[in-house]
Amino acid sequence: MPRKSKAERLSEVHALALQQFDDSYNTTREDRERALKARRFVNVRGAQWDWDEADDFRNKLRLEIDQVSGAILRIKNEYRKNRISARFLPADGSDSDDLAEACASRFRADTMDAPGREARDMAFDSAVEGGFGGLRLRTEVECGDEQRICLEAINDAESRLFFDVDAQRKDKSDAEHAFLITPWSRRAFVAKYGDECASWPAGMAAQFKFEWFNADLVYVAEYFIKEKRTDTYRVFTGFNDEKREFLADEITDDDLEELAATGFIEGEPRKEKVDQVHKYVLNGAKVLDDSIIAGREIPLVPQYGQRTVINHVERFRGHVQKAMDAQIVYNLQVSKVAETAASSGVEKPVFTPEQIGPYGELWQNDHRDNNAYMLINSVRDVNGNPMPSGPVAFTKSPEVAPAVAALIQLTKQDIADQLGNPENAEQIDPGASGIALDLIQGRIDMMAYGYMDNAADAERRVAEVWQSMAADVYVEKGRKLKTLSEDMKRGTVEIGRDVMDENGAIKQEMDFSRAAFDIETEVGPTSASRRAAIVRTITDMMGYSTDPAQTAKLMNFAMMNMEGEGIQPLRDDARKQLIAMGVVKPTKEEEAEMEAAAKPQAPDPQAMLAGAMSKEAEAKAAKALADTSLAEARTKESEAKAAQTLASIPIQQQESALKTAQAIAGAVNGGQ
Repeated sequence: MPRKSKAERLSEVHALALQQFDDSYNTTREDRERALKARRFVNVRGAQWDWDEADDFRNKLRLEIDQVSGAILRIKNEYRKNRISARFLPADGSDSDDLAEACASRFRADTMDAPGREARDMAFDSAVEGGFGGLRLRTEVECGDEQRICLEAINDAESRLFFDVDAQRKDKSDAEHAFLITPWSRRAFVAKYGDECASWPAGMAAQFKFEWFNADLVYVAEYFIKEKRTDTYRVFTGFNDEKREFLADEITDDDLEELAATGFIEGEPRKEKVDQVHKYVLNGAKVLDDSIIAGREIPLVPQYGQRTVINHVERFRGHVQKAMDAQIVYNLQVSKVAETAASSGVEKPVFTPEQIGPYGELWQNDHRDNNAYMLINSVRDVNGNPMPSGPVAFTKSPEVAPAVAALIQLTKQDIADQLGNPENAEQIDPGASGIALDLIQGRIDMMAYGYMDNAADAERRVAEVWQSMAADVYVEKGRKLKTLSEDMKRGTVEIGRDVMDENGAIKQEMDFSRAAFDIETEVGPTSASRRAAIVRTITDMMGYSTDPAQTAKLMNFAMMNMEGEGIQPLRDDARKQLIAMGVVKPTKEEEAEMEAAAKPQAPDPQAMLAGAMSKEAEAKAAKALADTSLAEARTKESEAKAAQTLASIPIQQQESALKTAQAIAGAVNGGQ
């Protein structure tokens, strides 16, 4: 069979992609349209009257007294106060691993910047409001030719993000293909791709339900599909049966020289089948571009509000949909009451034309002029006699029906029940105990927990996709990567630094290509009051403790969990105390600081100089003292010798010597 040309292969890919997209689009179309309406319902002014397609209420008062957005905002705020982070766990079950911590730190640096937070917030908001949101991971140039992984928001995910209709898992990790649709203005599309592919090819316009083209827009799809490829590895064996493997098309001459110099011998190559992701860019006319992207996983992640599967069809909804009908009825009734209240509350007199006569304008403008009195024509009977004057009748002021008032109360209660009755959950008695406050917070948390749990599933999938991409992106030996610790402290790791393990073998310390960790996420407390509850509990325990050491531990632990402006230094100090006590496990950074503090400190040069000068002064003083003592000793010795000499000569000679000495001394003194 002759080999197909690239154009023929791309044509087949295009036909298959359009059919796969049509299957995904048609299967979930109903829920996606509801999700879009729900998001409009709470975000767009006037959208709560979109149901009036016939414009029956066009000329009536149409109020929106929103009872839904408050509950949605509470759930969003709970998420923003408690960001969910992923943990990378070694597959062997050990507690820690340097590469696992490096992956976690780099993952935070890649995805917890401003675009990453925006992407997570958009996905969560869309899931809560409409039931479906999503995120994407992609690579971008960081500096020079080096790339980094980043997280990107998917706006209008219910209209743009589609997965393999046969995928069963909630995170779509089992999907074989996926689509991300982007609308382009026709002008921008023609400028990039040309006019020939800006409309349906002949004979294809009516085949699919999705409108790939219209007068103003052209829809472009990024089509991700998993493929299999076979990689060949060249295997080298060194001393102690140490093995090193290199992809056949990536090994360099320098690598071969290094291997030969260190005694490695090449053996039989190894083949391995691996997944790869092929991305095609296409529209309704043709495939526009294609490439192989980093990683083994489709870089699109769905996030759901509430999800289930019924009759083999995926169903989803958010927190708004069930409350929409009650909100519509509430708006109708409130608008009716407001319209009634806006009507004139003054009884209007009814006159015959003969009674009003020339005074019509007077009566017409009375509400503005506030006249002191009003006039009417006198009326006479058939005989010309005057008749009693006065209005023939009065109009009745409009009244609100009791049933309408009752219906407003019932409807408002229905809305509250559908949303989880957040107002009652937040009613707090000023004198309530800590336990009562915890129970109230628990009721509030229950409204958000399902959404938080689904957000944790999405975060875990984001980390899995990132790990797959990092193995292909972070491969430059010697490249330094910025990291972020759990407490958001900056750091760096170096890729591929050679270190010696406990067996004496040389290995690369930070080799992201061998990163294959289990990912774990946890939905933590959904309010700062949880931390306050810990403080209250520990404070109560301190009253029962009689051991000073235990009391100190409890006090420091309470301090570490306290909230308040300017209290961070106290919290940091309390953590250090707990680490020293062995209560809290230190981080890698804290261990490094402790090791540095334990090492002997280099002496201060200024202190050394001052000490030397002090010792020099002491030595000089001691020398001067010694010299004085020596002089005194020599003087005494001379006197003693003189006395001994005098004692050894005769008396006559002593007298002669004394006279001679006195004469010499007198001559000397006289010369001075």
